[in-house]
Amino acid sequence: MTSGQPGELATILAFAMTFLSGAAFFISALGKKDFYDLGVRAYKMLIVFASLATIWLFYLFLTHDFSIEYVYSYSSRDLALHYIFSAFWAGQEGTYLLWLLLSAFFGLLILRYGRQYKLWGMAFYSVVNLFLTIMILVASPFKSSGMVPPDGAGLNPLLQDFWMVIHPPMMFVAYAVAAVPFALVLAAIVKKDYSDWLKISFPIVGITSLLLLASNAMGGYWAYKTLGWGGYWAWDPVENTSFVPWVISIALIHGMLIERKTGAFRRTNLLMTISIFLLVVYGTFLTRSGVLADFSVHSFVDLGTNAVLISFIAGFLLISLGLFFFRRSSEMIGKPFNYNIFSREFVLFAAMFLLFVLSVIVLFWSSLPFLTKYISENPSAAEIATYNSFALPLAILICLFLTLSPYLSFGNGAKSKISKPVPAAAFGLVAAVVSLVAGKVVIAIAFTVFIYTTTLLLYLFNNTIRRHVIVALIYGLFGVAVAFLLGVRSLTNLFFFGAALTASGAFVGSLIRKIPKDFGKAAAEIAHFGTGIMLIGILASSYYSTGERIILSRDISKSAFDYNFVYHGLSRSVMKANNEIILTMTDKNGKIIDARPQFYYSARSDGYMKKPFIKKELLYDYYLAPLDIQELPDSSRVLLAKNETAEVAGIKVRFIDFEMLSHGEEGGITIGVLLECEYEDEKTTVKPLFVSGPGGISGQPLTIFKDKPFEVRVEHILASDGAVVLSFPGTVVAGPVDQLILDVSMKPGINLLWLAIIIICFAMILSIRRRYGWLSA
Repeated sequence: MTSGQPGELATILAFAMTFLSGAAFFISALGKKDFYDLGVRAYKMLIVFASLATIWLFYLFLTHDFSIEYVYSYSSRDLALHYIFSAFWAGQEGTYLLWLLLSAFFGLLILRYGRQYKLWGMAFYSVVNLFLTIMILVASPFKSSGMVPPDGAGLNPLLQDFWMVIHPPMMFVAYAVAAVPFALVLAAIVKKDYSDWLKISFPIVGITSLLLLASNAMGGYWAYKTLGWGGYWAWDPVENTSFVPWVISIALIHGMLIERKTGAFRRTNLLMTISIFLLVVYGTFLTRSGVLADFSVHSFVDLGTNAVLISFIAGFLLISLGLFFFRRSSEMIGKPFNYNIFSREFVLFAAMFLLFVLSVIVLFWSSLPFLTKYISENPSAAEIATYNSFALPLAILICLFLTLSPYLSFGNGAKSKISKPVPAAAFGLVAAVVSLVAGKVVIAIAFTVFIYTTTLLLYLFNNTIRRHVIVALIYGLFGVAVAFLLGVRSLTNLFFFGAALTASGAFVGSLIRKIPKDFGKAAAEIAHFGTGIMLIGILASSYYSTGERIILSRDISKSAFDYNFVYHGLSRSVMKANNEIILTMTDKNGKIIDARPQFYYSARSDGYMKKPFIKKELLYDYYLAPLDIQELPDSSRVLLAKNETAEVAGIKVRFIDFEMLSHGEEGGITIGVLLECEYEDEKTTVKPLFVSGPGGISGQPLTIFKDKPFEVRVEHILASDGAVVLSFPGTVVAGPVDQLILDVSMKPGINLLWLAIIIICFAMILSIRRRYGWLSA
């Protein structure tokens, strides 16, 4: 019996309980109520077995059982305890198990609050769990390798970060929760009963949206502080697979608010609820099928699960759309929508529509590598500029309707008659032509100027809300003036800044009025205010980041951005993990700041890891990203494959082979590295040792020639490449002066972005808290 078999047994039993509970709930939903108790008991056993499988995999990690392929691939003996958790979900197999565990627990929401949708809801939800258990059986994290390596391959250094501990679990909590309203909608469609589906689903959709936003933001911040390229969002296809469901969830929340108040858009809301989960499954396929391997840094390799993923995508589509079209009823249609542009529901509709358009565009461009793979020999992906060319105009239009929303009420709160439409359109057209000709904006922005200006004038001509819109415009014009004084000259960007600040300014008055009276009911105003601020932060940090590349010789000062930088060398060997660059930055007042970016060689990744240092200010960040380094040559290093020869300080060294010398206690191992060395007319063979054990890894210096002061030491063994890294302490090689090449950049508005996301998340928590009572109402 292998050590992975208890986990495999738990997984098989989880699959059996999933199938049994789903069948029992389905039969019970058909009218055989006696099967309900069996379904509940089987479902609870699913939770037990999913928990046992999870606990067992953690046990295998904690005991360093490297006979299990998954444990070997993502952990090592020197891995810190908190990164053992990261290792659990570092690969596909572990994430499926995590997803199943979370999904099993969140199914209890349907059992607890499902009301009349409980039976059908659990039947459909069991299909989701069935999909996950099959995925785990196909790509098992408990697979044995048939051998016991002395140590694991280790966790990718980029994943050894605090955010890796919490970012993926939060994302998979969101994915698990997204299946709950999906199952409830299908249950409502089967029953043709829509009386309570919105009340039950709304808080859960809110939780899904909150978790998707938070996890996307965490991923962005993780990339920003770890990868060294200075950005946080690259429109990467895999990033977009979680971004699109979030955008749809925001559109759905607006649609649900319309339905709650007016009864309209029920079918649209049903479809969007279904689409959120379908997009999660489709995103899983894109991420894990290998089709994005050449286009995304996040993509996994195919583990042979493509057929299962495609089958379930097709199955979920068939079930969802089949029920939607074949169980149509008058109750599904809802009430007609009142297209009075001076009502709040119209503004909510406009926001919902724009968000939906954005999601469709991003989804299409993200799928381009997959789509072109089958029609071209050279699959292609969209450029960042392509995404931005669509996102920027849509964001401006969203700002327009954000500006108007706080001044409108549901129904006919403002006069519904449109006055002076021709002058408004004429002025909008003039503004668009001027921006196109004089401002040299692209056609998409000119068209956006036309819509924005015309619509805003229509509202300004309305006596009921004119004064409020003017106040909001004052905020926007102030923002444009400040941006201009700070050096912004692009008409497009000035327009964006003005639209975003107008949107935020529109909510200042309502926030001042609402917060003292009823803080909990100010959630929408807080979220929309935060959205305007977020858009300002995105534009400022993306378009107005400035930087320069400096070359620092050791102990010689060089200036950039009003700071003097001095490079003092390394804290340890560049071959040691987490090696820090010792750097000081001194401001104009003489204040010295210790900066510690990282630069070191990773055998796991077979390359150099570079981690930036970030100096935070209130309005911007200083971002220090090391690019390359030339160490002071007190020890020469070479990397040799078998039978390769190198010359170091006149010594010719040929790597012959490895020799396994001993297995120590507790999994320790000693390896000899057989080398042939030649210096002048003297030739010898030496065997320096490399020791790997619970205490770490080390190589001891070995004298090469008895009468000469030459030593050799094994620094690293790259077993997968059949290569060795050697150092020669005491040898000095003539070469360039010790230097650091450093990118120094300033990121304006970046902290405004992070603050705005926190504000939006806080507002969403307020909204969920306020409506959580709907679940049991």
